[in-house]
Amino acid sequence: MTTLSHPFKDSPEPLEVPKEHAANVDTLYEWMKDQPRFPSFSKNHAYLFLHACLWNVDDAKKALQKYAQIHANSPEIFDNRDIMGAGVQMTLNATHMVALPRTTPEGYRLLYYRLSDTDPSKMNFTEAVKSFCMFNDAQISVDGIMEGYIVIFDMKGVRLGHLARVQFGPLRVFMNYIQDAHPVRLKKIYIVHTASFINQVMALVKPLIKSELLGLLQFTTAGPEEIVGVDYLPKDFGGPFDEVAIMHAEQKKRLETEYREWLMDSSVFKEAPKQKNSSSTSIKPPVKAFRGLEID
Repeated sequence: MTTLSHPFKDSPEPLEVPKEHAANVDTLYEWMKDQPRFPSFSKNHAYLFLHACLWNVDDAKKALQKYAQIHANSPEIFDNRDIMGAGVQMTLNATHMVALPRTTPEGYRLLYYRLSDTDPSKMNFTEAVKSFCMFNDAQISVDGIMEGYIVIFDMKGVRLGHLARVQFGPLRVFMNYIQDAHPVRLKKIYIVHTASFINQVMALVKPLIKSELLGLLQFTTAGPEEIVGVDYLPKDFGGPFDEVAIMHAEQKKRLETEYREWLMDSSVFKEAPKQKNSSSTSIKPPVKAFRGLEID
């Protein structure tokens, strides 16, 4: 049981739902409360997942089920979510994770990720996945219901030594989570400054990528300014906003001061262990990609 507000830290009361979708949010929330192994999801969770699943109730149920299962089965990523933990701090000090301040005309948030320390020994892949998920959960809380997200992964400074440190178990968890359970509308994933060994990277991850996600990927050897335009970017790329390092430091501080307790508290959102002699059954996991993944 949690005493804090989730998934939006500063919205303890249910958000106002568009009238045409209010009945479905109520229906989903009542279904959630009836699931014997579910955690104490809030009505805002029902709204968030329904929005991410394009208002399809059945898809939202599957996504919630997968979300609870992945959180329960992957404690190395979703338990002990202390932003001040040594592994998480090592990741945050070796990377830049930034939500850019200006949204697109469609209302999409731009997320930018890159290495700040290119030494492969500074990367623990499990802790990197854990940190990435924590950052994203906090950003969902900051944004509220967001129309969509565009992700920019900058490969500048990535070496084969980083690829050698990738662990298949956490990678598989991450790919399953992003595709089947992450409650956002993912619009596009740009891989900029693409490394010469990108084919080796894709050989590792492609077996885990469903066609819906594959359709969102775009690779370029150019920088982000060639993709989204400088008006949306930091000064590093000729844009009007603070440098990436400054924004990262500010957002890292927010995680450490405003979101530390909230992130640790969020560890409760996982499926409870199955009771012996229990007759309860859960719905089948999804057989297709999470509806939040959209191909425009």
